[in-house]
Amino acid sequence: MTPRETSEAVRAGAVVLDLRPPRAFAAGHLPGAVNLQFNRADLADRAELVLPAGLAMVVHAEPAPIATAAVGLLADAGFDLHGLLEGGLAAWRDAGMAVEPLPLLSVDELRELADGYRVIDVRERFEFRHGHVGGAELLPSGDAWERAADVPADRPIAVICGDQNRSATVASMLLRAGREAHLVMGGMVDWLERGYPVEREGTTV
Repeated sequence: MTPRETSEAVRAGAVVLDLRPPRAFAAGHLPGAVNLQFNRADLADRAELVLPAGLAMVVHAEPAPIATAAVGLLADAGFDLHGLLEGGLAAWRDAGMAVEPLPLLSVDELRELADGYRVIDVRERFEFRHGHVGGAELLPSGDAWERAADVPADRPIAVICGDQNRSATVASMLLRAGREAHLVMGGMVDWLERGYPVEREGTTV
């Protein structure tokens, strides 16, 4: 699909599924896109976990062979695909279309500035119980599509998971819902490697 066709599909209710790695997505993506990093082995399963049934989608992945493979995998799994964005982000920019960033945080920045953020942990409940950032609230990634609009918008949100893959997905959904989301790169892996403290009790949103 051309950038114009993609834009028209989005206006008609389709969602852009951006399959690039989180850092590339964060640097610039189509407004309202949902990030889900491509992995051939489990792409369809992860999409089923985090996206509602019947959602119309346009795939954005780079390079082009990955986009083509992703369309095939998702179509075989029964997703409603309008097509793929031809030429990727470069074509979108060349057509004069807007892009938006996803702000990033390191775990060191989160540690220093945690009081200024609502920390949302998007792992599963058993992972959260094992240890999480103090004061973090649990929002499992599989629940985020339905509950993103319920997350309070009273302060910026720092979204964290084990690394940054599930958190990038949820952060993109929070952006769609108008929240000031920031993605914590390195996640709990980096947090624990730094020896930063964790809690084993907490709240959910």
